[in-house]
Amino acid sequence: MSVDLQAEIPLENVYWTGPTDITEQQIKNMAASILIHSLIEPIIVCPHDEKGQYRGVIGRLRYEAMKYRWRGEPEGKTILARVHRFKDESEILMWQLAENLHRREVTAMLKAKQYRALYDFLREKYGEEATLGTLVTAIEESTGNPESVKTVQHYLSLTKLELKTQEVLTSEKLPLRAGLELLRIEDPKRQVKAAEEIQKMPEKDRTVLDIKWRVETYITDQQRDKQRKRLNKKAEELRKKGKIVVIEAPYSDMSWKERQKYHEFYGEIPKECKDLCAKLGIMLSGNFQQKPICTDPKCYENMESKKRKIQEQEQKEIQQKFDEERIKVYGMEPDARHWRLALFGLIDHWDLTRLLQVKEARYARDDDVLWLALNKLDEKECQRLLIRKAVEEILTGPESYRDDSPAKKWAVKEFNLTPKVFLKAAPEDPAKPVPCTSCSNDQEHGGDCGREHFHVDDKGDYVCEHKIQE
Repeated sequence: MSVDLQAEIPLENVYWTGPTDITEQQIKNMAASILIHSLIEPIIVCPHDEKGQYRGVIGRLRYEAMKYRWRGEPEGKTILARVHRFKDESEILMWQLAENLHRREVTAMLKAKQYRALYDFLREKYGEEATLGTLVTAIEESTGNPESVKTVQHYLSLTKLELKTQEVLTSEKLPLRAGLELLRIEDPKRQVKAAEEIQKMPEKDRTVLDIKWRVETYITDQQRDKQRKRLNKKAEELRKKGKIVVIEAPYSDMSWKERQKYHEFYGEIPKECKDLCAKLGIMLSGNFQQKPICTDPKCYENMESKKRKIQEQEQKEIQQKFDEERIKVYGMEPDARHWRLALFGLIDHWDLTRLLQVKEARYARDDDVLWLALNKLDEKECQRLLIRKAVEEILTGPESYRDDSPAKKWAVKEFNLTPKVFLKAAPEDPAKPVPCTSCSNDQEHGGDCGREHFHVDDKGDYVCEHKIQE
């Protein structure tokens, strides 16, 4: 077993491979710490090659901090390093993985890249025998952190993102779920644009739900573009057959002004339009339904004008007939049929259900049940129900919301009812006192000389209290 060598090696003789998520601020902070406490832990490197170059394995942040510290005079500067002879590339990857996973702030994207590098090496070394289960076992052995196959698979999928998107995930330290949401956007340009939008968002708004909502807008546009391509392909096939084809919005690139030339038929196509097949076109909808359209605006306007005139004439005739029939009903001698109509038209559903005591229609609006119950009533029974409803509406109690209307007062008097049961008690309203001539100056008595300033004497006359005091 070889013993690791520890020595000072030149900074310029160390090189690094693989991705990193180290930021400039982290480098400055580490440089300040090294300046105060010096380098406590050495970096770990592989033995030098024929050119005398050492491959850095662990401690890249410390190395970058030392370079930053001596950026003004880099010649001849060294760094304390531990030279370790690794068995193979897999051991290097395992050491790097273990080192990064024990850091406090390792990004999901960096972890994904290291998982991918380790998996690719295992596949290259062992072939198809190296499965995701092999990778999970290797990760657990090197880091001590068990990961499920599904989680590892999700991390590996992040490496399929566009490079610009990966940079955003690394720099902004976005979680795994954010990367998986962006992965749903297949179009590279839209994916990068969505990532840049997320990058501009405040940190407090970068929740999974907000990111998902933004991604959904891009996915909708993506699906619309796919559908637009399919519709354009179908439209070209129809145009080759001599058809005039217009694609329905929002899948069409046609302007609103151009679309005004084409009109969709609603209802049956007029015979004159069928005869002139050259003026007929096809509106291709989003579900590939082919709707007939008119391609001649003047012809369509003339046809619509004729249709409107016919409809107006028909409506006028119907209205005239309606008025005649209604007047006919008005002029009939009232009988049970009219009283049933009056009950059904004037009393609301719930009150009518209560008055008729129809249990079947109490909890649901069932007009058929109410109408059947009404048809069993004769003329006098209908009149009694109307009278009962009128009495309930007008002859309410004195504490009710309804005021003492003239009809209510008339009914109490006409039917010889007890006033105090139905009418509010009349407030005492003594004769209004005559204004006091001696209190013409309001300011002299501290206010208006109103009714509250008057006193009733033994004779029952009003005397101003101000005058009494004087």
